[in-house]
Amino acid sequence: MKIRILLTLAFAMSAVAAMAVQPGSIEHYPPGCMVEGEMAIMKVETVDDGLLRAYFRRQGATDWCYVDGKNLGKMSQVTLPKFDPNEEIEYYFIVLDPDGKRVVAKSPRIYNARNDRRCDAAFARHATIVTLECLPPGTNPISRSMSAGYATKTIVGKDPAPRQSPEKPGEAPRPGAGQD
Repeated sequence: MKIRILLTLAFAMSAVAAMAVQPGSIEHYPPGCMVEGEMAIMKVETVDDGLLRAYFRRQGATDWCYVDGKNLGKMSQVTLPKFDPNEEIEYYFIVLDPDGKRVVAKSPRIYNARNDRRCDAAFARHATIVTLECLPPGTNPISRSMSAGYATKTIVGKDPAPRQSPEKPGEAPRPGAGQD
């Protein structure tokens, strides 16, 4: 009788251990849809440490875009950007090692989701995440303007060129003007 109970417990414990997420894999239960006009929150489970990343694309597109998520083990999540109404997307997840050079875990398949007005999936209501629309290189106006901003020179210290007053453009600047 005791042996039977011990064997039953051992079998139950091995079944629970087999159901746990294994190293090198990512567990995700797809919602099937995303709320139209909202940023979808995708929940995943992983036991691997590193950078959690979701790759996504519109159905039929050739280029993949990605967003980074929060790797919190069983409570990990990735927030995807907003998509147009009735648009379908494909997505999958990976975990990169802490150096970001090697994939240590990946989802077992590519998932599909449709953007729908009536969907019961989780979404980020008050997100402060800056997202760029995933467009072909050179066609995204936000990324072009950001690269222009990053290309401007930064002057550290005092600017050697004196500034003229916009109120009195004909007058020569006084000594030390513009060096505050």
